[in-house]
Amino acid sequence: MHDNTKPTRRLTGAIPTGAALALAGLATVLPAQAQAQAQANSGSSVQVYGLLDAAVGSMHNTSGINAVESPAKKQFSGGLSTSRWGIQGQEDLGEGRLAQFDLSSFIRNESGAAGRSDALPAPVNVAADPYFSRAAWLGLSDPKLGRLRVGNITTLLFSNSITSNSLGDSTTFSPINLLTFVGSPLSGGTAWASSVVYDSPVIGGVSGSLAYAASQNQGGPNTAARVAYNAGPLSTSVALQSVNRNPQTFADGTSSNNTRAWQWAASYDFKPLKVFGHLGQIDNRGTASAPQSVQYRVWDVSAMLTMGSGRWLAAYGSRTTGDRPTAVAVTAAGGNVSRKILTLGYSHALSPRTEVYSLFARDETRTRQVPTAPTVVGATGNNFAVGIRHRF
Repeated sequence: MHDNTKPTRRLTGAIPTGAALALAGLATVLPAQAQAQAQANSGSSVQVYGLLDAAVGSMHNTSGINAVESPAKKQFSGGLSTSRWGIQGQEDLGEGRLAQFDLSSFIRNESGAAGRSDALPAPVNVAADPYFSRAAWLGLSDPKLGRLRVGNITTLLFSNSITSNSLGDSTTFSPINLLTFVGSPLSGGTAWASSVVYDSPVIGGVSGSLAYAASQNQGGPNTAARVAYNAGPLSTSVALQSVNRNPQTFADGTSSNNTRAWQWAASYDFKPLKVFGHLGQIDNRGTASAPQSVQYRVWDVSAMLTMGSGRWLAAYGSRTTGDRPTAVAVTAAGGNVSRKILTLGYSHALSPRTEVYSLFARDETRTRQVPTAPTVVGATGNNFAVGIRHRF
């Protein structure tokens, strides 16, 4: 009778270096996987996200061309989108209810500095962007009741502008964003601190939002409302806002006047061509000590043609007034009588997250120099940039 069993071999001695490193790596990875699995099982998640946009080109001041300005050749961040990074997360509270948060900061990737720009001196007196000035809010949502958010939140008017626009959230080349928010008579900027925002659930393609921003001892509060409708290829929305002095707005809100504004937006996707448009008005009411009544009409049309991995972009916008706004110096960025912008560009996707682009814009302004006479000074500037945008 033969014994077919093999003798047991006992391992002795030191573990080889490669195996030791593998075991050490495994010991590091397993707790992280266990933590991720625990978060998934508990219905909670935290995500780091962001976007970096780097461009080089010949640029004028994005606040509008003045009569004596020359273009500057420079490297900058934010040709197609303003660079930013953030942390967002949510926890499942059961029955579809969620606790949510978002902390997001602008970043200048050419220098590593936070924010979009440094503080602007008098007479503008705009503070530099603090950390998480793009977003810093906490909220609760319910599938039937909607969502309530509290903190520093993007304005409903800015959301209305960037979601119906072939150039998206660009504040250096998108005509509607430049005409409405950058170097504009509008006050309030693109985000309001000390905000409470209610977002309704979507019912039959219709949704709505209401916003209130406390004054923080800087004047009266801000209020806004937006209604949107989305059905297949068609999207349309209307936003209204009232700003009383600028409660804690940051580097893009360059007016401290009381203003009222409304904007209608629409888009239709013909595949592969998608067209967009806006029509709106800004009413500059001045201040309590220096009241004004100057109305600006703002409109734009834009289009995006998708061909394979590429997108052809075009946009034209105008802001004009028939009233007599306060005159500005010839050395100041103008456009207080009229500003018109034409932008053409091309973007090519290298991957789902990375694209390269080329953009050209012609910016024309007419600025009143003497408030009691019809004298205006015209100026024209051509901006050009090539860049890369990466999302993570």
